[in-house]
Amino acid sequence: MKNRWKNSLKKSKMIKSEITNILEKPTWVLILAASAFYLAGLFLFSHFVWSTDIYEINYKTDKGFDEYIGMVRQIDLVRYLLSPLYILTISFIILGVLKIGLIINNINIEDKILLKTIILGTFILSLPLWVKAVWFVLIKGNYSMDEVKFFYPLSLLFFFDSTELHLNIAKVLGRINLYHLVFMTFIAGCIKQYSDISWYRSFGMVSYTYGLGFVLLQMIIILLYI
Repeated sequence: MKNRWKNSLKKSKMIKSEITNILEKPTWVLILAASAFYLAGLFLFSHFVWSTDIYEINYKTDKGFDEYIGMVRQIDLVRYLLSPLYILTISFIILGVLKIGLIINNINIEDKILLKTIILGTFILSLPLWVKAVWFVLIKGNYSMDEVKFFYPLSLLFFFDSTELHLNIAKVLGRINLYHLVFMTFIAGCIKQYSDISWYRSFGMVSYTYGLGFVLLQMIIILLYI
């Protein structure tokens, strides 16, 4: 039992050391890495899950499919090109929200370190794209467009009958998922490591700033569609 406890402590220290080493990298390196990870997941999901065959099966008319799929792929291309901007935008929004909590709680941490932590955390937020791609392409194989639309693994949508929900409400419930909880846990851990507060206080601050703000935003979107 003691050996297991010692081994877990060693692994925890090694993980913290690796994260510290990563956060010492230049900001632009982390942005490129996070953007590449998000872009790869987005490409797999957009090009292989939302394949040309899926679009063609659900296309309602006999003519104009080539023009339609061409337009879809052009939109996908724009999304690919905007991947770094997307990562930067959500990182700075989260930074601003967390800074409010840090100021209110009088917690001191360098903005640069906090921004790097958030950028590193976007790897977690990008995971659903990879999970969906692996599930549909490598595991499930045959699937319908509706299955893709309503597939949000490890989310609040699991507790509802998606067939009875408006698509946009289903998307909102799908966004409230365990990935965000893991992201919050990661951010709280890094804030604790670079400040003099406990992890519980750090997680509480992250919860009522980022967590509460994210949930309230999703609730507002739901109200708009009710």
